[in-house]
Amino acid sequence: MSASIEQLGVFGLRILQPDGVEKFGTDAILLADFAARLLRPSSRVTDLCTGSGIIALLLAARSPAYTAAVEIDPRAAAAAEKNASINNLSIEVVCADIRSNPLPAGSMDLITCNPPYYTETSQVSPVITRRMARSDYSCSFSDAAKAASRLLRFGGTFCAVYRPERLTDAICAMRATSLEPKCLRLVAHDEAKPPFAVLLEGKKGAHPGLKIMPLLMMQSAEAAEIYAGRYDKKENHEY
Repeated sequence: MSASIEQLGVFGLRILQPDGVEKFGTDAILLADFAARLLRPSSRVTDLCTGSGIIALLLAARSPAYTAAVEIDPRAAAAAEKNASINNLSIEVVCADIRSNPLPAGSMDLITCNPPYYTETSQVSPVITRRMARSDYSCSFSDAAKAASRLLRFGGTFCAVYRPERLTDAICAMRATSLEPKCLRLVAHDEAKPPFAVLLEGKKGAHPGLKIMPLLMMQSAEAAEIYAGRYDKKENHEY
């Protein structure tokens, strides 16, 4: 199978991206940074809908106590396992549907998820794996919130990235699963463009009270620091 390896400046990670597996993007980098501020050395972390494992890798590189990654596509799960090995990081990769309760309930402190953004009826792609990765076909935000709520201990945190136009759906799904929205941050390319992503944090069992963080501009010094070294080097490989 043909694949590329991309070098991230952050932690010097090397990310294998096989052909036919959905590539990670800016939103994954931003979500990992958004969630990382909540990590502790004792944290038990799981990334849902992990794809090739980029978010799990960026969190595991910060040395929490335990990191898991759940992915329904066997090819993507295999790439995530390979990426953990390439980077000498301890990540338990579970190839499973997040709706099937693949890990013990109440066992996690932090759950992250970059779920599919589009509705099941959207004309995303006739290719089944692409539909699974990009639409609600096999995982909706509500599914992700239910899975996260089950896995989190009381007081644990769920962090996700989503599209601003579906923000109402996300907040309703979080509150319906006892993941009270506690923090929200919009992301835009620049001041002339509307936000293209929203970062959300919810806490299991928390009281209402939402903090709105400043708008993150992708042209800012903060974004440059988050995104530093994103494409340092690219290689082609067969494996």
